[in-house]
Amino acid sequence: MNKLENLNVEDQLVDAFERFHDWSVDNPRSSEACVLGAATFVWYAMPDVTKSSAVRFVAKTALLGGLGSYYYHLNDDDNKVQVALENCQKLWKDNLGHLPPAAQVAIGVSGAVTALKVNSVVERYILHRGERRKKQGKKFPHVRQALCLGAATGGLAYYLLRK
Repeated sequence: MNKLENLNVEDQLVDAFERFHDWSVDNPRSSEACVLGAATFVWYAMPDVTKSSAVRFVAKTALLGGLGSYYYHLNDDDNKVQVALENCQKLWKDNLGHLPPAAQVAIGVSGAVTALKVNSVVERYILHRGERRKKQGKKFPHVRQALCLGAATGGLAYYLLRK
């Protein structure tokens, strides 16, 4: 008989996920900060784990799916997405509502393009910084910067989620 069969790993894993779920429902601020920090860490540490960009693409897609499922399981007492959408609509209407529709579309499209370009530049900088440090002989360069980024994301999320 295999020793692993006696461990009931599946039962322990299910139990751990159930306990985390219960804890996350009871402590939404802390759990959201932990999940966002851990997701940021995994996202930026990935180049040290796998060299293939295709595998990283699939893993990052799965990570985003996991984040979506995390937010799906949360209580919908204060629907943050709906509140944020309403706030954005009010802000847009108050500041740009007087402009003609064509100007509003142009502003919206240029804002989206600018945000995507800035995101692309920052992502490339972080990746290439890790690659430069790897060439210098540093061990786990992506993991090291991912620890800082994950901790900063988790801390910032915890601070911003205060009520």
